[in-house]
Amino acid sequence: MTAPGGEPGRAPWARLLLSSAGVALLAGAVFFAIRSSAIDVFRSAAEKPWAVAALIALPLACLGLASASFRVLTLRFGSVGRFEMFALLGAAWLLNFLPLKPGVAGRLAYHKVVNKIDFRCSVLVVVQSIVVGLACFVTQVGAALLSEAVASRLGAGEWLRGLLIFAPLPAAAVCAFTFPRTGRFSPCWRYSAAFAFRYADSLVWAVRYWLLFWIAGRNVGVSGASAIAGVSQSASLVPIAGNGLGVREWLVGFSARVLPKWFGDGSDVPLAFGVSTELVNRACEVVVAIPVGLLCVWWLAGRRRSVLPVSGPADAGMSKL
Repeated sequence: MTAPGGEPGRAPWARLLLSSAGVALLAGAVFFAIRSSAIDVFRSAAEKPWAVAALIALPLACLGLASASFRVLTLRFGSVGRFEMFALLGAAWLLNFLPLKPGVAGRLAYHKVVNKIDFRCSVLVVVQSIVVGLACFVTQVGAALLSEAVASRLGAGEWLRGLLIFAPLPAAAVCAFTFPRTGRFSPCWRYSAAFAFRYADSLVWAVRYWLLFWIAGRNVGVSGASAIAGVSQSASLVPIAGNGLGVREWLVGFSARVLPKWFGDGSDVPLAFGVSTELVNRACEVVVAIPVGLLCVWWLAGRRRSVLPVSGPADAGMSKL
């Protein structure tokens, strides 16, 4: 999962218009994939049930890692439990598919009412998370390019590519443990830890894309899958629709069209094939997001009632969750 961002200050009519644009892009992607028959290649997925199970389970790992990254940044301003943050992002993950992305507003309202975290602090965490995410995407694509160049020069196999792409994760983890927790440089450990969790999330995304292309009989290699994952997650930075709806499909389509010429076996991936790949990935995501999101909303509602048993003005803000 790409950690949900948001534009709390954006006018509702503007967010509705941008959400409509995302739905239009998604509809265009579906029409394009069906018309080209490219999506038919995934019918063979039934012959690989373990791969399908992995594609459905891996988004949960992404959600857990993204919530850990958000929690590290949020703990500076207030106390939020591990499962509580997981539930907040799980609920936002589902609700952000709706117009106006109510999951973002609901999460900020919950922090204000239940965790006593000021709205401005929550917005700052969103901004910091976007910056950390952008750093991860750039690092992941850069590591993919570097790994391909080094491995090709040395004549090494996929193991060296994977090692070089994986290297930023332990480096960030070491920084998180070595930076002081107090003093002038204390924020550095927090940003390093948030980066480590988010980069681990990006690596899981790379595994998801590698599996998808493998199921369809295409070899994009470790470097190619990682670069496509980095480009795909950058869709969350485009202020159109929640969860990169519509934008991600076309970004993956174009990146899969170009990147395999540099990575993997150099095979040509048609645009329709890349778009279809992301549509299948999106379908696997939705299969997980619906039950997990609903359970998270139910749990958060119970948590709110236990903290605020008496209805009051503050409850009005929670109606957005």
